Amino acid sequence: MSDVNMPKLSDTMEEGTIASWKKKTGDPVRKGEVLAEVESDKATFDLEADADGTLNIVVEAGQAVPVGAQIAQIAKAGESATSSKSSPKVEPAAEKPKPPGKTEPQSDAEPEAAVSIPEEPSAAPGNGKPTRDSGERIKASPIALRLAAEMGVDIRGLTGSGPEGRIVKEDILAAAKEKRPASSSGVSEPRRERPRTGPDVEHEELSRMQSIVAKRMVLSKTTVPHFYVSTEVRMDEAVRVQRQLREAVAGAEKVTISDLVMRACALAIRKHPEVNASWAEDHIEVKRRVNIGFAVAQPKGLVVPVLRDVDEKDLVQISIETRQLIERARAGKPSPQDLEGGTFSISNLGMFGVSDFAAVVNPPEAAIVAVGAIRDIPVVEQGLVIAGKTMTLTVSVDHRVLYGANAAQFLAEVRRLLENPVSLVLPAQFD
Repeated sequence: MSDVNMPKLSDTMEEGTIASWKKKTGDPVRKGEVLAEVESDKATFDLEADADGTLNIVVEAGQAVPVGAQIAQIAKAGESATSSKSSPKVEPAAEKPKPPGKTEPQSDAEPEAAVSIPEEPSAAPGNGKPTRDSGERIKASPIALRLAAEMGVDIRGLTGSGPEGRIVKEDILAAAKEKRPASSSGVSEPRRERPRTGPDVEHEELSRMQSIVAKRMVLSKTTVPHFYVSTEVRMDEAVRVQRQLREAVAGAEKVTISDLVMRACALAIRKHPEVNASWAEDHIEVKRRVNIGFAVAQPKGLVVPVLRDVDEKDLVQISIETRQLIERARAGKPSPQDLEGGTFSISNLGMFGVSDFAAVVNPPEAAIVAVGAIRDIPVVEQGLVIAGKTMTLTVSVDHRVLYGANAAQFLAEVRRLLENPVSLVLPAQFD
């Protein structure tokens, strides 16, 4: 008999939530096979079987479980599954109070089993059974059901775009748009107003990631004394070098400005190691390894994958490894190692046209650089006004660890490297 316990997937994780089981009780499983998706305080990870046998699920999907608590068992041939006495007891989650006048929360993010769809008389012909013609039960999210009823959409004819063919809100909206009649001029008729149903405010449950991010941001802004230093960087040469690298260097086809900024920060940290530090109450810890995290947005949260030993990598390595980390993060499948060990962070909103902003320090790190968009603006050069490419960098720092001069000197070095990018192109061993 092998117990399956809630793993500790990060150094800050205290409990996890089983997002979904990939197997059912009684299913045979093999070592290394994915049993479930587990949502930690940072991301969702695959939980793999550590033995061969038959699965017995102890904790259902959607329940929060302390680290180390038993969530399942794997019984070998001839064994019967019984709950382990030594495993921590998992109390059922207390039911949250509902807002006045509100029924169950509705969210496309909630896992949903097959549901029966009550049929309106005009919905479709037939005997009223909630199945497709094939006999398959219809899977749909609660919000999709509500929208279908309000908009008069027959969901039995829809193919869901959600997991395992589940019908979600977007499928209903698309079907309703196709259903809307057009006038003889080809212009859609204005939608008729229908009486509003349900409450004026919807209650949207937070994912574990949203909850943890919120707590960490409150912790950072209430316990870390922030201050900010900004500078304008001339990016004409950096943009030119990036273009040349993409055209002429094998493997550099996808080098980005973010890659140049990351390498510049890593080299500047070498020169100013006090930036690569953290506050530890009665002392300051200066880290020897330069592990840079970079913020990656997800639909309902934010993850910060970490590229390790950035100061020892050249631009092509940084570009390739950063893309791999981003792809895993956006797919919701980062490894626990992808999110651990950061000593410094970068947040880039330039791709959204944001000119400048100040990021929140990511504890226990002492500094984070915010990167704005590259803009074409008039600049004065040798007494002449010309068009120039500029970018705003803002470093947010923990004032317990760094002072104004430290932050200014570090940012000046980053600016110098970006405005003279030849040193960023050299192989790491020549730095």
